[in-house]
Amino acid sequence: MNLRQETKSVKGNNREVDLASPNGNLIEVGIGKYSWPQVVNWLLIVLVLYAMGSVLIANPFSIFTDRTTPVDYSRIMYFHGLSVGLAGLTCLIVSQVFNLDPKFKKIIFYCTIGTIFFGVTGGAINRSMEFTKLTLWYQVFSFFALDAIIVTMLIGIIKTKDNALKNSTYYYLVLASSCSALIAALIGDLAGFILDFGDWPGIMGWYAGEIGYTLDEWQSNLLRSHSDMMVVSVIGLILSVINWKYGRNVLGNVKKLKNVSEWFVITGLILMVLILVISGFGSAEFQIPHIFTEKGFFKPRGQSVAGIDLVDFIIGTFFLIGGLLLIASILFGNNKSSNLLDKTSKYTLGGVFLTWLCIVITVAGMGFLQEYRADLYNSANDVPLGDFGFAFRMLHLDVSLMLFPAIMVVMLLAQQFLKEKDNKIIQRVLRFGVITCTIGSLIYMVFNPQPFGPGYWVVGFGFITIITAMMYYFIRSNSIVKIKQK
Repeated sequence: MNLRQETKSVKGNNREVDLASPNGNLIEVGIGKYSWPQVVNWLLIVLVLYAMGSVLIANPFSIFTDRTTPVDYSRIMYFHGLSVGLAGLTCLIVSQVFNLDPKFKKIIFYCTIGTIFFGVTGGAINRSMEFTKLTLWYQVFSFFALDAIIVTMLIGIIKTKDNALKNSTYYYLVLASSCSALIAALIGDLAGFILDFGDWPGIMGWYAGEIGYTLDEWQSNLLRSHSDMMVVSVIGLILSVINWKYGRNVLGNVKKLKNVSEWFVITGLILMVLILVISGFGSAEFQIPHIFTEKGFFKPRGQSVAGIDLVDFIIGTFFLIGGLLLIASILFGNNKSSNLLDKTSKYTLGGVFLTWLCIVITVAGMGFLQEYRADLYNSANDVPLGDFGFAFRMLHLDVSLMLFPAIMVVMLLAQQFLKEKDNKIIQRVLRFGVITCTIGSLIYMVFNPQPFGPGYWVVGFGFITIITAMMYYFIRSNSIVKIKQK
């Protein structure tokens, strides 16, 4: 069902449930005569064009071809412009779907525009700090705007007057994701401060020494905590939207599975935050250990080469697999007869489920393989595939943890903004792109880890397919009802 169709409301859980648009009234925000959906489309166009530009600047399969290649500042900041844009857009959708107070919606709406504008323009010009820091300071406006978005979203969720939401696990899931995002943002601000100002005014270097690190080592730990936490938090917010939009009327044993899955995800978020905060701010003795090692089930880092990183294990099992079961319980479970999901919703949810499954395969599956088979993949050692270790990480980040979540966001927006026929077409093309990228990733990771081997070109074809789907979406979504003018 889309915005053109008549809103259909039914009784459920002693309250009105709007199946077509549970995000409330979209006319509360906009720019002049342009509606919320139209502005979101413009922001998406900017992000897609920017993402296409990243292929020329930060190709994930040719950045690192050996373990001695240093991290390129310009490429990292370019991708940062894309990631903050995706995070801001996700928070904007959360504010609408959970129908936050209008004043919070407006703050998030305008800050999202600022986040994307300063993020992409700053990322395009922020190439180095060697000669000037002005470009970094310019891009920092996008980071501050995202901070404001996350703080506003969290306050809006806490202050929501929807008692049905507050008295449910839906609330704890979106609250946990929001809190995690805020903590990640603050850690990122601290790491950025160190990057910009170094040891000034002397406190940073002192604290790093007190916990057993150099300042650079401590900043590296903070960056790991920030990036892992923020990526998972954004995906958690997307899952919260899916759960609230589609999952409120599941019945029977499947509902029990859904409730267990929700708590799995929430537990995963809490454990992830605890471990990454302790790792980021604790002493050198509190580093994240390995489990399932070649020397036993549990070994501190440094005593074992092969093994699965504990926080990666929690993210892969509690969060990703728990999220997969949660989506599956909504998609395949029985709803109340009066609240059955319509065909378009089911088809959209099917695409989201497939995309989440591919994230599990590429992140948890291939990630665990890389960590456990350190004798093949460890980029810190002289092993057969060590020279490609950095490229594997970029594959996980660029394809699995940025592109795939962005596709899920587009799938949700396509159902909301397109006619049923157009939605089905774009969902099919996006599914094909996701499957193609996943197959290419498996080829690249397992069978032929060459920078420009067959896996590279298969992933490239999947990326082109997804861009084609986005072009179709932008063309067809011109038929969106101009809500503000009605």
